[in-house]
Amino acid sequence: MLVNRWVALWLPFFYISLVAASTAPMTGDQLEKYIARKLKRNDRILRLNEKMIGDKGAKVLAESPLLKNVETLIIYKGNVGDEGVRALADSKNLTQLTAIYLENNHITDQGAKIIASSETFKNLRILNLYRNKITDDGARAIAKSGILSNLLEVNLNFNEVGDEGAVSLVESSRLERLKKIGLAYNRLDKKGNKALQKFKIRHDIRKLYEKGRMDEVGDLINGDLEVEALLEFAHVIKLEALDLSESNLTDRSVISIASSDKLKGLRALNLSNNMITDLGADALADSRILSQLKKLNLNFNSIGDEGARAIANSSNLSNLESLRLGQNRVGIDGAKAIKESLVLKNLTHPVFGFY
Repeated sequence: MLVNRWVALWLPFFYISLVAASTAPMTGDQLEKYIARKLKRNDRILRLNEKMIGDKGAKVLAESPLLKNVETLIIYKGNVGDEGVRALADSKNLTQLTAIYLENNHITDQGAKIIASSETFKNLRILNLYRNKITDDGARAIAKSGILSNLLEVNLNFNEVGDEGAVSLVESSRLERLKKIGLAYNRLDKKGNKALQKFKIRHDIRKLYEKGRMDEVGDLINGDLEVEALLEFAHVIKLEALDLSESNLTDRSVISIASSDKLKGLRALNLSNNMITDLGADALADSRILSQLKKLNLNFNSIGDEGARAIANSSNLSNLESLRLGQNRVGIDGAKAIKESLVLKNLTHPVFGFY
């Protein structure tokens, strides 16, 4: 009974002492011994998880010749701030770094600016500043950096970045190799989220292109914003067929397609199963850019007599051999206009029906 009471009294103090020991800053000697032990297993990766090294510890790391071969440096919950970042950025021992993870620290815009201007980090492929205190200013500094041009990935999740910072990263002319931008749980609004969405779809389109599978690009499109991103991609000019069926598109996308100089070589366009009205049909009819079209599929939309008449009278669509307008709102007048068209003389398939 007395033993149990003694244990009950002693355990809380034991727990407090353990916590204090785990959060106490490591001395320089302790840190040197620790990293020597870690690097003995693998001198390319140094991982410091929940080691409260602080800015002084970061300086010890920066001055240690043991880190000369390190390519990946991870300091997670290390109590590192901007001065610690400055020490790392000035280090002559970290020039082999290709990835740096400074997650859950106390880095502000000043630290981001230091990283963005440091020659030490010129080989970085991955920059991870997850859960720090970085705002638009820090994001802009990274986006404008001439040093960080090799970056493939930037992680700024759980910071304080807003729309301006997001747009600067997405539209950066310096970070041309960037494939991934992490901005979850920041202060993004509609503009920032839109920019990120376009960045992602552009990246996915580029991957398809690199694999020689641009004919599958329609599988990536779901909405007007993604059509906008598609039309910003330089190599879309090589497309001869574009299938955007069941892509949740409105007249806005059709107008963009009809006015895009990059689609002059298009021979087949499938816009079936969308939300296209007479406005979209008028845009197609008025488009000189699409004058080489031979196949146009508009089945399952909301096109009426006005749109059908516009297509029937369009000299721009005179090369059409296949036109599909089944399951729309075309009535007798529109059907008659198509049938009696003096322009659409090359049609070889029935126009109505939903085959």
